[in-house]
Amino acid sequence: MMIPENELVESSRFAVNTAIKNGADSAEAYSVSTVETEASIEQNDVNLGKFHQGSGIGIRVLKNGALGFSSVNTLNQEEIIESVDTSIKIASRGSFDQYNILPTTKVSQKISGIYDREAQDFKSEDSVKNAVEMLKTARSYDNRVTVDSGAFNNSLNSIAIVNSNGVECVETISNFTWYVMGMAIDGKEVSSFDFQFGGSHHLKDIAVEGTARNFAENVVKSLHSKKCQPFKGTLILSPHAVAELIVPTFVNSINSNNVQKGRSSFAGKIGKEIACKELTITDDATWSEGLSASSFDREGVPHKKLTIINEGVLKSYLYNTYTACRDKVKSTGHASGDEESSPGVGSTNVIFKKGKLNFDDILSEVKKGIFVTRFSGNVNPVSGDFSGVVKGGHLIISGEKIHPLRETLIAGNIFESLHKISGISKDREKIFNILAPYIRVEGVSVTSG
Repeated sequence: MMIPENELVESSRFAVNTAIKNGADSAEAYSVSTVETEASIEQNDVNLGKFHQGSGIGIRVLKNGALGFSSVNTLNQEEIIESVDTSIKIASRGSFDQYNILPTTKVSQKISGIYDREAQDFKSEDSVKNAVEMLKTARSYDNRVTVDSGAFNNSLNSIAIVNSNGVECVETISNFTWYVMGMAIDGKEVSSFDFQFGGSHHLKDIAVEGTARNFAENVVKSLHSKKCQPFKGTLILSPHAVAELIVPTFVNSINSNNVQKGRSSFAGKIGKEIACKELTITDDATWSEGLSASSFDREGVPHKKLTIINEGVLKSYLYNTYTACRDKVKSTGHASGDEESSPGVGSTNVIFKKGKLNFDDILSEVKKGIFVTRFSGNVNPVSGDFSGVVKGGHLIISGEKIHPLRETLIAGNIFESLHKISGISKDREKIFNILAPYIRVEGVSVTSG
C-alpha cells in the first residue's frame, strides 16, 4: 500500500522542524514510498511474481558549515528523531565547507504524463502474464532462440522533499519496464548474446511482444558468423551500441563533480568544439516519455531542458547545488541519488537530436565497415580509450551487410570518435533513459580475436 503524498510531506516537515529545533542551521528531508512487482525469466522459464513495498527518509543537516547525513527505512517518528540526532552529531564533528548550502528555488509547475493511476491496481500476476507473453513471443519466433534471462517490473514511487529554506515538493511516478537477454543455438553453434529493453510510464504503452521479437530476430541473424580480416574503417553503431559505448563516457565527462576533481576530459572546454557539427545532445527530465522524467531533482530543484552539446560545441556541465556553488553558477537541477545518501550529480534523460539521414543512406555509403548491434568491453571514462567485442555485428562491404561476425574486436577513442562522426540517423530508439540514433563513425580499428 502506497503512503499518501501528504503523509510523506508531513514526515519530511517533521524531520526538518525537529532538526532545526535541535540545533541544525538548516535541514533537508527526502522521504519515499515504493511499491513494486516483478516477474523474472531464467533459462526459458518464468518464475513466480514478487511483491515489495517500503518507505524511508534521508535527513541532511548543516551546522556551522559542516554536513551531517543519516537515513532510516521507516517513517516512524521515534526513529526519525533518532536519525535527526545522528545527522546533527555527524555535522557537529565535521569540517566547515563554504559550499555546503541548501537550495531555495521552488517548483512552480509539475510535468504531466509520468503517472498512470491504473498502475496502482497492477498485481504480481499481471507482471507474470507479461513475462510469459515476452518469453512465448521470443521462443515462438524460432525454436533455436533461448532466453537466458529477462524480467517484467512495475514500480510506483512517491517522493517528497522539504527543506528549511522553504522548498517543498512531492510527486508520484509509475514505471513499467521489461527486458530479455539470450542467444540462438543451432547445433553446436551459439550466436552472440543480445539484450533488448522496453519501458513506459503508462499501462497502455506496454509492448513486450515487440521487444521480444526484436531480440529473437537479432540472435537468429547473428548465427553462422565468420571472422574478418583486420582493417581500419567505418562503424555503424546501433542505438544500443551508442548507449553502451558513447553515453557513459559522455555523462561522466559532463558531471561537474568529475570536472572539478580533474576526472573529465571536458574540463575547461565550455564554448569549444568537442564533436562534429551534426551532434546535438540535451539532458531533459521534462521529456515525459523518458524513464528518468520528473519535475525536480534530488534536492527539489526544478528540472528543465538543458542543452549539453549544440552543433558540436560544449555548452554546459551538470550541476547540483554544491558543485554549482563551487563554480559560482546556478544548479542545473541535476542532483541525483535517493534517501540512503546525500545528493550526488547525475544525468536524467539523455537525448540525441535526430540526424538528416535514413538508416539505408547511412549504410549505403560505407565501403568497408562493421555494423555494431551491441558493444561489450572496456572504456576509460577519463581518457576515452575503448576496446572490446562486437556483439551481433555484421561486416559491411559496398553498402551491404555481408555476414554476421564473431570474435571481432574494435578499439579507438571516444573523444576522437565524436569528431569523426560522418552520419546520424533520423531514426531513434529509447533505451532506458536514452534516446539514441544510429551513428556512423570513421577510422576505427577492427581486429579478430
